[in-house]
Amino acid sequence: MKQPYHSGITCIGLMLILAFGLTQCNKSTSYNKFLDPELVKIADFCDQRSTDSVLSYLNHKQPMLRIEAAYALASMRDPKSIDALHKTILDPVAEVRAAAAYALGQTLHPSSIQPLSVQLTNEGNSAAVIAMAEALGKIAGGLHASSTAPEFVEDAANALFNYERTDSLGIHAVAKAAFWMHTSGWPDTRLINKLAFVFPTQPVINRRMIAFAMSRYRGEWFNDTIQTARFFQAIELEKDTTTLTASMAVAGRSESVLAANFIIKCLQSSQPSREWTIATSRAAGKHTGVPASAIIPMLEDSRNAVAEEACFALQNKQLRPEEILEIKTRTASSPMTIQAACARMLHQHGDSLNLDTWLNTIEGNLSTYDRLACIRLLGITGKSALLSLERALNNPDILQANAYTEAFIESHSQPGFPAEVSYAQAMLSLLNHGDIGITALCAAELRKNSPATLPENEIKELNQALLATLDKLQLPREVETANEIIKTLNSWGFTPREEIKVAYNHPIDWNLVRSIPRRQRAAIHTSKGILEIELHVEDAPGSVASFVQLCREGFYNGKSFHRVVPNFVIQGGCPRGDGMGGTDYTLRSEFRLHDYSTGSVGLASSGPDTESCQWFITHMPTPHLEGRYTIFAHVTQGMSVVDRIEIGDSIKSIELLEE
Repeated sequence: MKQPYHSGITCIGLMLILAFGLTQCNKSTSYNKFLDPELVKIADFCDQRSTDSVLSYLNHKQPMLRIEAAYALASMRDPKSIDALHKTILDPVAEVRAAAAYALGQTLHPSSIQPLSVQLTNEGNSAAVIAMAEALGKIAGGLHASSTAPEFVEDAANALFNYERTDSLGIHAVAKAAFWMHTSGWPDTRLINKLAFVFPTQPVINRRMIAFAMSRYRGEWFNDTIQTARFFQAIELEKDTTTLTASMAVAGRSESVLAANFIIKCLQSSQPSREWTIATSRAAGKHTGVPASAIIPMLEDSRNAVAEEACFALQNKQLRPEEILEIKTRTASSPMTIQAACARMLHQHGDSLNLDTWLNTIEGNLSTYDRLACIRLLGITGKSALLSLERALNNPDILQANAYTEAFIESHSQPGFPAEVSYAQAMLSLLNHGDIGITALCAAELRKNSPATLPENEIKELNQALLATLDKLQLPREVETANEIIKTLNSWGFTPREEIKVAYNHPIDWNLVRSIPRRQRAAIHTSKGILEIELHVEDAPGSVASFVQLCREGFYNGKSFHRVVPNFVIQGGCPRGDGMGGTDYTLRSEFRLHDYSTGSVGLASSGPDTESCQWFITHMPTPHLEGRYTIFAHVTQGMSVVDRIEIGDSIKSIELLEE
């Protein structure tokens, strides 16, 4: 795990720390850097988004303050900082250069490509090299994704392709940059060719990064059988689970016979890693050369996440009648979530949904989230539309009402949708329900429809209903729903307005921050066991202070993990239980030069500076989250517990541990 940078503190800070340390029995973990008033000032300026005040610290004589200022600017992402940061990547202190490069990568501004390219060629420090290359990739990827300044994207690609450093550090830097460019959809094959060629000879840290970069590529490279053959020959010998897991995405997109045989071989092998097994199942679902018969046995895997992924994989396969019967037999006694996923998959293959059976199941003795999965299943048939609409409007359980809303929305596009049900009037009724979750679902659904597809009078009614709902929302807590409405209004061309950027509303409690040990640990007691995390108060003081305060208040006690995406995250802490809940305040995003590694703990958000009480833990490295979601902790014990967590499992309590 990458540790925060701590070398170098101001004289005042040193005196305070020494004094405090004596009273704390000289425990090095009993204080944090915010005893230094200058660091508090920088963090406060950052929290208030006061760019000019932070910029003044880039010229400070203390290197640590220059570093902190650069990271503060990375969180703020203000274009006003770009010119000053261009100068700072020439700083005599390498850590300052790395932080400044990271901040430039966060701004996604084309003017930074040229100075970063030049400095990358001359840079000798490892951390700074990687930060500069990654910043180039982020900026170029962001420009490509937004279809702006294509000439700058080409400049960045050329700089990375022609980068002469071919040692392990140079390859790692190019792989990180390529990851961001490939994530944006950049189709050029030069970088992927370069990385695939050197893949077999690289250390594991590079093989992982190359695999992630290749897994994000969407161009024509996979049609090159010579290159893909070389890659799969190397993968056959791979022992690192993370590399194998990332590489399976490459296999899924390569239509070669070699890739199909590799996937089938992996499916038939005894795979102890859940991550690799799930990735293999996903690859099998995408590759047309992998038959359903190779996937069906996975439906009986004791790991529910694996069995559910097998259901998803079978959606894309041709099924013979005997295979459909086999699937039903294998899943007859499976957990309800697997049965629901199987029913959805089989319906796509022509198997009709017995509506009465599933309605009886919904009314049976089910856990909350099993019932929600069954309710959502109703959406696969238009015949459920009227029932789903009525229950969405009248069910007092807000989670069930939202699930019925999802079912109604999906049923609208299915055969059998009742002719007597007016889609527009149904949407109006749901908008008038008043729940923020239902409103957000309806706004997102309406955005998919052009005004031309509905009568003018109904469009006007819907527009007025959206505006009326928008005026009633409570900010900042309901900003996600508000912006869903604004996106829809703007897409229709009525009453154009900017999406809401949440104003500063929750000052950092510095007395609380200073009381939190630098390596404060917390034990999260769940229904599947206990896991421990270490909080990073020095990197994310506002986020950690909020989390600690909520823990002390017992806020998280009894909350559920409402979202679990295998090979990605588990997410919990929502007071509603569906991901739409939050506190009455929002937090500022806090970013530093971290990697989203296995067990990273991040704050969920609906955009910059909208973080609140929901948090997630990553199952495996997820580099695409870096610089987008605040990391405020890492798991130190109990990743096996994280891997066992399923939707609906509970957070019993969170205990702050004493040193």
